[in-house]
Amino acid sequence: MRPGQASILREVAELGRRGGPLLVNAPTGSGKTVATLAPLIEHAEAAGHRVLYLVRTHAQEVQVLRETQAIGLRLDRPVLAVGLAGRARRCFLLENVNEVKVATAEEHGKLCADRKRATDRAFQGAAPVTPPTELPENGEIDLTDLDGCPYYARVLQSDLEGLVDRFRAKPTLPSEFEEFCREENLCAYELSKLLVRPARLVTAPYAFFFHPHIRRSLFQWMGCPPDAVDLVVDEAHNLPSHLRDLETVSLPQESVRRALSELGDRGDFQLPEGPSATRFFEILSAAIEELVQALVREDDAVLPDGIFEDALLTAVGGTSHRLDTWLGALATWGENLKDEKRRERKLPRSWVATVALTLLSWPRLEAPGYAKVVTRLPRPALEAYCLDASVAARPILDCHLSVHLSGTLAPLGEYRDSLGLGPETRTLDVPSHFPSENRKILYDPGVTTQYEELKNDPRAVQRLSDRLAEVLQCLPVKTAVFFPSYDLQQKVLDAGLQSQLPGNHYIEYSKVPIADLWRSIEGWKKDPEGTVLLGVAGGRLAEGIDYPDDELEAVVLVGIPYPRPTAKRAALKAFLDRSTGGKGWEYSVRAPAQRAILQACGRLIRSENDRGIAILLDRRAIQFEDCLPGLEPVGDLARTARAFFGRRARWSRTASASPGAARPATSPSEKPT
Repeated sequence: MRPGQASILREVAELGRRGGPLLVNAPTGSGKTVATLAPLIEHAEAAGHRVLYLVRTHAQEVQVLRETQAIGLRLDRPVLAVGLAGRARRCFLLENVNEVKVATAEEHGKLCADRKRATDRAFQGAAPVTPPTELPENGEIDLTDLDGCPYYARVLQSDLEGLVDRFRAKPTLPSEFEEFCREENLCAYELSKLLVRPARLVTAPYAFFFHPHIRRSLFQWMGCPPDAVDLVVDEAHNLPSHLRDLETVSLPQESVRRALSELGDRGDFQLPEGPSATRFFEILSAAIEELVQALVREDDAVLPDGIFEDALLTAVGGTSHRLDTWLGALATWGENLKDEKRRERKLPRSWVATVALTLLSWPRLEAPGYAKVVTRLPRPALEAYCLDASVAARPILDCHLSVHLSGTLAPLGEYRDSLGLGPETRTLDVPSHFPSENRKILYDPGVTTQYEELKNDPRAVQRLSDRLAEVLQCLPVKTAVFFPSYDLQQKVLDAGLQSQLPGNHYIEYSKVPIADLWRSIEGWKKDPEGTVLLGVAGGRLAEGIDYPDDELEAVVLVGIPYPRPTAKRAALKAFLDRSTGGKGWEYSVRAPAQRAILQACGRLIRSENDRGIAILLDRRAIQFEDCLPGLEPVGDLARTARAFFGRRARWSRTASASPGAARPATSPSEKPT
């Protein structure tokens, strides 16, 4: 047993008896997953409960299922564990349909429901419709050529009890489950739903629990009430922002333009005692554009009360009652269009309905729970930004218990208050047991990424670029560089860093598909000549990826990753000031920065044998010394690195093959070994 695991075991076992929430802050590598699962599975078996384990990434799901397999083997009674995933990943019939690749979960679900009904009718003999006898081949598929679903038909014909026994006796990981289903021509999505009821443990993405419609379906599949569910939230530090995003309502200008295009394709019509539908959407698009131009200076701006509604009503010459009538007519037209497309076996989507329904909900999204803003970045839009994550978090309290796990959950009070878990919430802070001498944390007092300085000093970015190049020359190991934003990363690269990077480096960009990113990173990690990785603090490379042993031995944080000062951030700070007694800045600005720093530094030490140096290029790092033990000024980095890593020089071999690349800072008498 690792240090700290005993306290987790005790707390979770006690939680099983009394219920309620428990917050566990424990570093990566401390064994918190298995120490949580072992007593929860024991309690769930005794109480007839189910363990629902929520994850953010596929890698976390795999770890949970592997730990459950190991627990079952140790108990000598296998535990049936099922991993859920969305239709988009598990629909074999429509995976090569171009339309479905851009479908929402709701749209995909409607397509699936139609084919299931056709298949059910065929089996019941109520209609001459029969499932296709041949399974679809790889390549392009036309939705209109499909009727019924052979994969679902195979599920209906299967021996479910036999499959339950098979997966209980031989637990499978998600990839293995999907491979089995593909080989047997079974629908992986529908089969996993059927396996949920007899399962003791279920893993699922956050959306399965926090999206109201999907949550209702999930409890139906499980066949148990919420108070018989033991909930675990992994990587829980992400949950408050995830719930705010889930509840935020956005009206992008692009959606309005697509609605106009839809009317052009299907035919315009007149609104009751008002303009044509086309004219209405033209006025709406112009109103959004005018608000963007008039109010937004950088990313976004707060919408003054009623300004959008007044501008729209003035332009169309109507009243609020008449506007509601028009929106109802537009929504009805759009819903009819979706039904028509569905009958034609096309994607049941209507942009007219989407925009109309968003506008109908707009008056209900008011303060104090929402802040209405107009955005320029990442896209021109009107947005009702959700400030109160506790509303979407309420279903947590319906469960018998909930365990919230993360290596960076602190400050625990901020997390508890943001989700409205209540003052009775138990907390457990497990200190790191890794040798302190295996990690050095340094900061550079000579530079900063403070917003005002970068904005007002034309030389600030150049100094950052030059200093970062100097730092990288001193580090003879695989190094990750994390910036506060993609924007600053690009500015520093353009200021000269790009030409000084060694040959085999990797730069993360925001729009790279996740599958391509994973493949590239795995290649970089395995490449002995890989040198520098550049990404964003709080981004995909800085959280959730393991870099064990010498896959990563140095991390450089270019500045403190404070959230960007936007109108939405200011509104959140004001909301938290009111709801937490003046802790708005601590909860909305400092806490996210602290977690991003600890997540980035946490990439270095994943086991007792890992070693690494973390460097914060910002004089403000001293403000976080309470959560960065051993923090000290950088001093002579070249000497420190040589003393820490020995006389390694991985950079010099790579640099020799790349003209203009950075060289390690060594004296002529020092030859690389």
